[in-house]
Amino acid sequence: RATVYTRVLSVVISSFFLVVLHVYRFLTIAFTRVCVCVCIVQQHGDIYNSIMISVFSTVVKNSRLLKVRLVAIDNSAFRVHYRLTFALLLACTTLVCSRQYIGEHIRCMSTGVKENVIETFCFFTTTYTLPNVPSSVKPGVGPPRLNSKKVYHAYYQWVPFVLFGQALLFYLPHLVWRTYEAGTIKLLVNGLQRLYLKPDGDQDMVAGSLMIPSEATRWAKVRDVLNHLDMVTRFRMNRMWAVVLIGCEALNLVNVLLQMVLMNAFLDGQFYTYGLTALFDNDVTFDRVFPKMTKCDFHKYGPSGTLQTHDALCVMALNIINEKIYMVLWYWFVVVLIPVSVAALLWRIFQYAMHSFEWFNRLLLREASPGIRIDDVDLAVIAHQTTYSDWLFIYYLSCNMDGAVFRDLLHSYAKGLRKEPRSSSIDDSTETPI
Repeated sequence: RATVYTRVLSVVISSFFLVVLHVYRFLTIAFTRVCVCVCIVQQHGDIYNSIMISVFSTVVKNSRLLKVRLVAIDNSAFRVHYRLTFALLLACTTLVCSRQYIGEHIRCMSTGVKENVIETFCFFTTTYTLPNVPSSVKPGVGPPRLNSKKVYHAYYQWVPFVLFGQALLFYLPHLVWRTYEAGTIKLLVNGLQRLYLKPDGDQDMVAGSLMIPSEATRWAKVRDVLNHLDMVTRFRMNRMWAVVLIGCEALNLVNVLLQMVLMNAFLDGQFYTYGLTALFDNDVTFDRVFPKMTKCDFHKYGPSGTLQTHDALCVMALNIINEKIYMVLWYWFVVVLIPVSVAALLWRIFQYAMHSFEWFNRLLLREASPGIRIDDVDLAVIAHQTTYSDWLFIYYLSCNMDGAVFRDLLHSYAKGLRKEPRSSSIDDSTETPI
């Protein structure tokens, strides 16, 4: 037993370092290119657009966002995080940085200072508004009073970085789980998914990227799956598998909560109520959080050596996009937080509590293999003689295997748990039980 624990510990440690290497490579490539893009956004529009396309294609390629997977190693709630939310944040990042839709990010008017100088200065420092000063033009840009308080807006410089970092954080739990899982489910069920396409002869058939095995190959693979189940059940090796999966699902919830806290701090404490207030009083909320017109003070020395202050009025074109993006993100994060992340963990807790009941196994396993009747005795054995981690692994096998193959696999596995001799259909791969 000590040897088994040592091997399990070595696998966990090696998987951890592999995850670290994957994350480091992914973040280094993607974040470096985004930094280059944002740094040259004000000067070189054409070069910036081409680099932005390169960044987007690199991230999509490394994340395998558009790849359709025939093998499921997670649930729909998990995929909402690393597919839908990840894609949404990448699209927002590209939209914020695009000059095609919003033109110049900032345009400033001032007397005595060159336009390109004042615009560059105001963009890379900070602009401000005067929220307590009445104005007939736009809120916050009236003449200053004696005790008027300046509210500085420095967030717009960091919006592309923050959105891109959020996208990477949403993909991180999936990257951890995919690295640890290392294709175990795919390796076991490959060729056991499309039974209705099986060839009549004794030769394997390849349809595109899908390998359709013959009867002999199929039952040899079923025997391998059964041997794997016997081994992981005997040594309780699925325990860590289930812990990492559920841990990554919990990490999804923590990630959403943490990002909402960070966005609230990023927007100076105005994100928590942003969606609700924007729904009922959108113009006032938008102008308060994302002002379209701001002020900027530029200081320079005059001909006599005295310090001159030039008051500039700046049009923040990028805030037209920012206000819509963060309103969409507010509603999306609420959906991802409660109906998706919290519900997914509650479902896991419910599974853990109910997996030892026969009716629950009958409902879930038959739903995973529709049209196939699973023996009630086998369901009873699975319900009463498997741990939750083994049960969860079996459930994911059922979701990725042909129903008839899974029925016979489950029957032989249940016989092994009952210490009965198994049928020759799996021991002898040349026979055809189906």
